[in-house]
Amino acid sequence: MRSKTKSGSWGKQIGSGFIYLLLIATVVTAADLWRSRDLPTEVAALSSMTTLSGDTIDLDAMSREQPVLVYVWASWCGVCRLVSPMVNLVGAPVVSIAIASGPDAKVAGYVREKGYDFAVVNDKDHRLGQTLGVGVTPTLMVASRGKLRFATAGITTLPGMYLRLWLARLMG
Repeated sequence: MRSKTKSGSWGKQIGSGFIYLLLIATVVTAADLWRSRDLPTEVAALSSMTTLSGDTIDLDAMSREQPVLVYVWASWCGVCRLVSPMVNLVGAPVVSIAIASGPDAKVAGYVREKGYDFAVVNDKDHRLGQTLGVGVTPTLMVASRGKLRFATAGITTLPGMYLRLWLARLMG
């Protein structure tokens, strides 16, 4: 009889945990959708960005082939230090924009020191960030078919990034 009580208790805890996770996912999704409504719809304004390595990025063209994770971060941002390694693992095309992080050489040194492989555009004066409506770092968005589809700010997990990229593919 004792084992039934324990297993029943575990079942209730698992059920409660699932309900809490579902509630958190709903709140986070609603907040993301709320933030996304303020995004510029077209990425054409970001069609000619130059990375630290001198490559020109056309986000509009890239996003027409497949969804692209757009990662806005800063070298001085503590939360970015947690999120950046996950962005580095995402495997999908990533365009990152380092806002107000200093001159190119400083940002390049920081990226090299951390071992990040994603493309980095240095937004020294925060103009690109303002064009995107970014007020908080880190901010992640998905560009798909020439449009920005999703936005989230703050801590984001790798599964959350995968989910947003998958949804962008699904929405076409």
